[in-house]
Amino acid sequence: MKVSAETIRDFLHKQDRHITHYLVAHSNYFAYHKQAKDIEAMTFNLRKDLRHARNCFNKELYGNGARRKPLLLQPLLIPTIEGTKEITNPKISIHYNIYLGNLPTSLDTEDIKALWCYCWHVKANQSNNIFITEPIANTQSHLINYGTKEAQFGNIDCWDFENTQIPYSALNID
Repeated sequence: MKVSAETIRDFLHKQDRHITHYLVAHSNYFAYHKQAKDIEAMTFNLRKDLRHARNCFNKELYGNGARRKPLLLQPLLIPTIEGTKEITNPKISIHYNIYLGNLPTSLDTEDIKALWCYCWHVKANQSNNIFITEPIANTQSHLINYGTKEAQFGNIDCWDFENTQIPYSALNID
């Protein structure tokens, strides 16, 4: 089966009812006037930085339980990368669109932002330019289409599969 933008979106749409927050996390990397090999190296490092921030976020939310019971005690986290193709705006960084779910109900949006800022900016040494919101009723599908828009133009690697977390047990997904 050939992977396409629709293949990715179909899989992600199956998770959209579990998405409770949408987060944009900018990085300190810029693709403006960079060569392809440099952008590839920046993207590689950014994926490592996200892995570090993701592990920090998991631990902040669920303690060591996130490692012991990952299918139950981890947030839903679906990251897509945007800005990895040469762009004409020098102010736009390579950044993540992240779909979150399975978060403790005791946390509000500002609490989640503070935790993410700590893990992304302080621990992973990335930008503090972070935006988070709760999706307006029934907009998860639109957000997934927005986050995967680069796939429409041939950038199938926009979905950061390696950093995706789907806590199947917690979400009762078969």
